[in-house]
Amino acid sequence: MNNDNEQIKRMADLLKSGATMISENCPECNTPLFKINGEVWCPKCNKRVIIVKEGEGTNVASMLLLEDAEKTIMTKLQETSLWIRNEKDPSKLRELGSLLSTWLEALERLRRIQGKPPKNLL
Repeated sequence: MNNDNEQIKRMADLLKSGATMISENCPECNTPLFKINGEVWCPKCNKRVIIVKEGEGTNVASMLLLEDAEKTIMTKLQETSLWIRNEKDPSKLRELGSLLSTWLEALERLRRIQGKPPKNLL
């Protein structure tokens, strides 16, 4: 019950600060979404949400999945970097370099989808 009161207080604070409650709900937790400075946010998940319009209806696509994919890619980049650091064989280093390049390209594409600036991949 205390958690519900905190949620209600957070939503009230958002409204007081000028945020607008919109008609869509979060696809993850079903909490009402808020528009803050032109971006849609879930106050419970504390995550940005993208609303995608398809034809007549509106589907809500969450950034949660993309953020999780970004964390996974960052982990794989760290693992690959460690493997490169410890590898001596030139042919394996070529393979690992190719793998590193693949992960970096995936991260760049993902960040482009998220609307993040490409200035700094890591």
